[in-house]
Amino acid sequence: MAEIFFPSCKVSAGFPAESRRIRRYLEERGGVSTWGCCRSSHGGLTAKDSVIVVCNNCAGITEEASAAESLIYAWEIIDRDPTFPFPDYGGEAMTVQDCWAAAERRSMQEAIRSLLRKMNVTVVEQEENYDKTRYHGTALLVPCVPSNAELMPRRYEGGHSPLFTPMSEAQQRVHLKKYTDKITTEKVVCTCKFCRDGINLGGKTGVHIIELLFPDDDSTNTRPDKEATA
Repeated sequence: MAEIFFPSCKVSAGFPAESRRIRRYLEERGGVSTWGCCRSSHGGLTAKDSVIVVCNNCAGITEEASAAESLIYAWEIIDRDPTFPFPDYGGEAMTVQDCWAAAERRSMQEAIRSLLRKMNVTVVEQEENYDKTRYHGTALLVPCVPSNAELMPRRYEGGHSPLFTPMSEAQQRVHLKKYTDKITTEKVVCTCKFCRDGINLGGKTGVHIIELLFPDDDSTNTRPDKEATA
């Protein structure tokens, strides 16, 4: 059995330094191979492969379009690692934003909350959390990406999910501002780049969990593989 890590095109592009660090962390555990884009590479997976992801769409594509039978989020692996050097955020209150694209993934959602507590973050819940969430940031405010409908037909209902409500950018800002106005903290922790973008567009500060776990800020406890980003 091979352990395959999909680093996510969106996450790698949005958080390049943090992505390098999590890749190094996983590879140094031994036996983990990093592959490229899941959209083009998923066909090479076998039933014996174990897939590690950081992206909710990567998880969906792996489950619906590949032969792999084992899937885990990197966040769950880190949560189970007693040696991981967690940064300390001094008890700062942050709201958790669950993503609709992973609404049923309770073990991952619980791992996120556990990680935040281990980083000394005061976790603030929303009323529509866990499997009640219908939030996917900007992704549901535009037409469904055709490849998502093809590769994840159950998740996206063949591209015809009623949750898709395409609107102009100006309308998106109003819609997302109305959403974030209900959030009581300034920072909102996301597991999805689209969710994070939506939080930012709505006027709050979206923070991806990878940013908290692998920070650049020297005021926090740093990773053993701290590197320059220049």
